[in-house]
Amino acid sequence: MKFKRKTIILALMSIIMLLFLAGCKNNSKDGIVAEIDGYQVTQEQFDKEFEMKRNMNIKQFGEDFLSQELEKGLTVEGFLREELLFDIIHENILRKELSKLNMAVTEEDIDRAMNEYYISKLGGEEGYKEYLDKLGITDEYLRKVVYRGLMYQRHSDYFFNQIDLSEETVREYYEKNKDSFVKVRASHILVKTEEKGKEVLERLKEGADFAELAAIESIDTQTSIKGGDLGYFTRGSMVEEYKEIENTAFSLKVGEISGLIKTTLGYHIVMVEDRKESFEDLKDEVINALKYEKYQEELDRLTKEADVQIYMDLQRNLAESP
Repeated sequence: MKFKRKTIILALMSIIMLLFLAGCKNNSKDGIVAEIDGYQVTQEQFDKEFEMKRNMNIKQFGEDFLSQELEKGLTVEGFLREELLFDIIHENILRKELSKLNMAVTEEDIDRAMNEYYISKLGGEEGYKEYLDKLGITDEYLRKVVYRGLMYQRHSDYFFNQIDLSEETVREYYEKNKDSFVKVRASHILVKTEEKGKEVLERLKEGADFAELAAIESIDTQTSIKGGDLGYFTRGSMVEEYKEIENTAFSLKVGEISGLIKTTLGYHIVMVEDRKESFEDLKDEVINALKYEKYQEELDRLTKEADVQIYMDLQRNLAESP
């Protein structure tokens, strides 16, 4: 089964839209990509970092991934360029904010994170070097990525701790956005032919255990070892060609089994294991989502207050976007 690997990219698009619609775009400036409160981002600096970002995405998803269109006039590669610009701008803004709070990220912080998340898990320096070579990136680039991540984490944690959300506010947010929070946990059995699918359905009707049949009969090797378990998912999380499986799962009651569902992979049988839709079940996730939304508003405020000038040509004219 395939879930949307572009989910994070699409979620970030609206954030970058806010940045560029804030009136930051200016005329071109030779050799300069952007200026943030007087700090100049050079074309050479930007291109060097983007090469690393591009290499990593090609290694992970393949060359074709970069040419995919996210929306009219915007490819994944074009988006990644804009995302990098967004990251550099926020890096400079957050550095100043954390300095004011005496919470600056230090080289020692980066060293600890590099060791914890990469070097120790890769068996030491030699394994780490092989990892970098495999992704086509440098230690300098990865340290920069980690540095930005630590800044976001530190600043957002501080911001979250300042937010006091009432029960009424959280519940109201849940009611307005309920469809995006409701999720089901489902399992599936995938077979190649309709004939085989009918055979499996008949065995299920006779009382066979779904998980045991999934382990034996399903050709989806990633889920068959888990009894066909797809985990929890929300509406819109599956790629378009498997939309019918998602829709079927949301239409079933807990414990109910579907009929045969045909996709490009074969024939699927779905069973819903659990469903979470009450405010009580989803309260923690609602709180986190609301805090995250408010944090994005805070980043937007900080960006608008900063003196940001963008000279890079964008792949799309965001000022004309809806």
